Amino acid sequence: MAQINYHFLPLSTFILGPQKGVLEVFMSEAMKRLEFLIGKWRGKAEGQFGEKGIINSAFECLHEPSEMFIAMIGESRSNGKQVNKSASYLTWDPNVNKYVRKSMFSYGWINNEVGDLRGDRLAFRVISMDGEPDYFKGLKWRSFIHKYSENEIGTGLEVSKQGEPFRSYGESKARRVQ
Repeated sequence: MAQINYHFLPLSTFILGPQKGVLEVFMSEAMKRLEFLIGKWRGKAEGQFGEKGIINSAFECLHEPSEMFIAMIGESRSNGKQVNKSASYLTWDPNVNKYVRKSMFSYGWINNEVGDLRGDRLAFRVISMDGEPDYFKGLKWRSFIHKYSENEIGTGLEVSKQGEPFRSYGESKARRVQ
């Protein structure tokens, strides 16, 4: 009879048997709700995000480094010139019962965000900004991903000065290309 080395088995094996642990199932269910994002997208916005003219974006959403995450990697261009490159990593955090996302921008800062999915809108609060530029001091930010259909989403930002309501800073609508 073969012997089992119990030192290398996860705790959930002892509690639940060989099926998935509760944490894995819960995180998978939360991330499954965002499965519509997986794919390649092309977007367009005009006069948004503090830019003049048309801004074209291209990005890909994929499970990286595992199915517990969605990475969104892309860039935006205006008049043929790069405006911004970005990479973000999104996951479900069972400790706070929220989606969490780190969004890194070629401008040099990182947004730390927490959010909720309500209907077709995943809305985040930017709770802190690493490398925050001085001209952003005192501003509050929210970001969102809105599912308009299986093949169209909107990504955007809202901003607020202290004590004022949030207003749109911009939205780019993207269509699935793959």
